[in-house]
Amino acid sequence: MKRSCNFYIAIPDSSLLDEQTKRDKSIKISQIARACSIFRVKTIYIYHDKSFRDENDDLNLLKTILHYLDTPQYLRKVLYPRMKILEYAGILHPIKSPHHKDREDIKNVKVGDVRVGVIANDKGNVCVDVGLGSLVPFEGSAYKGKKVNVLFTSPYPNLRAREAIEKELDKTYWGYNVKVVSNLAKLLNTTHNAEILITYRGGPFFRMKEEKFLKQMKYTKNLLVVFGSPKKGVEEILAEEGSNIRFYNFVANMFPFQGTATVRLEEALYGTLAILNHVLTI
Repeated sequence: MKRSCNFYIAIPDSSLLDEQTKRDKSIKISQIARACSIFRVKTIYIYHDKSFRDENDDLNLLKTILHYLDTPQYLRKVLYPRMKILEYAGILHPIKSPHHKDREDIKNVKVGDVRVGVIANDKGNVCVDVGLGSLVPFEGSAYKGKKVNVLFTSPYPNLRAREAIEKELDKTYWGYNVKVVSNLAKLLNTTHNAEILITYRGGPFFRMKEEKFLKQMKYTKNLLVVFGSPKKGVEEILAEEGSNIRFYNFVANMFPFQGTATVRLEEALYGTLAILNHVLTI
């Protein structure tokens, strides 16, 4: 069995509004990262909530911790030296996705193996640090400090690596990307190779849309799922941008008969993606 599509999500830069402390914000971001990794989300789009005033630099915190948690442990000290913004990183649950590989004996690396690395410089030569205890010569050009996926092209003791292309990565899951966009309506209007599902409490129950939705999903491999903020639904956010939720085919309430006044973003992610993962598994 397999899932018939790739998941992408869109969340607002105001996603942390309901948390008061950096500690609680960090924990919430960790829950978002875990949900996205469990359900193999390929890209997390962070769109600007027009009425949000980012006085506490929530966007930077959101981006940084999402990137940090998606980074294998053996590269974190290299890419993220001691930073105030990551002061609560130690209490966050690790993701442990397939690309978060353990350290291993460099002698055991095989041609065709893939690891995440960071470009380094060794006496003027371009190398890559892949957590093997020593730098590996890198075939190609890249700037120092760049995070790359590398494929090994020769075995120990003449280990060499080059940048891997997407089809050479682990077929299970290779983490998520994070992209910041300025406007939700613009993101939706420029999304041409994916179906869009907007989660909205005021919409019809997903069950009422499910048959039509599944028929439509036979024609695309990608699904973008849109979530609102702790203070506003997607309808209000789009209205503030001069757009209308009625322009979109699939708007659905994913939590019929909910027993709480609100559904938190991290709860909405787990619930919605679990439902979609189930109905789209073939």
